[in-house]
Amino acid sequence: MPLMSAASPQDSTGPAGAVEGAGGVVVNDEGKVLLIRHRNGTWVFPKGHIDPGEGPLDPAVREVGEEAGVAAHCPDPSVTFLTEYENAHGEQRRITWFLLRTDAAVPDMREEVFPEGAFLTPDEARERLSFEVDRELLTRVEESDLWARLRGDGPGGGGSVRFP
Repeated sequence: MPLMSAASPQDSTGPAGAVEGAGGVVVNDEGKVLLIRHRNGTWVFPKGHIDPGEGPLDPAVREVGEEAGVAAHCPDPSVTFLTEYENAHGEQRRITWFLLRTDAAVPDMREEVFPEGAFLTPDEARERLSFEVDRELLTRVEESDLWARLRGDGPGGGGSVRFP
């Protein structure tokens, strides 16, 4: 079940010293989801640190642009998803995620640390994602009312299919 909250300024550390971050689960007009490959071989969603005094939405959108060269927007910033994990460096992370939309069909990779990216169907993305926490996140996003509204088959969707 996604956490529902309004974006608000946060410190760079969360509960128990977790480093706060923000990211985007980006879906395009074809209903495909953006993944990026780290140079270490792992496939993930774009995300990054939240700067002091910054709310989570701005860095989520910024990181998508910086890491994948994709312009995206958030259709409903009040809907957020949360993941918590320990990264490979032993650092506790707490990431606030947004469902973002783009009209891009292909990413324009701009950073050496992320040499490859792709828009994949949700099933293909789930198979390619390297971490269980990200696969679970994708499932939660797909089960959300916002996903249904964007597809046009949920409350407020108006019957207009936005993606397959």
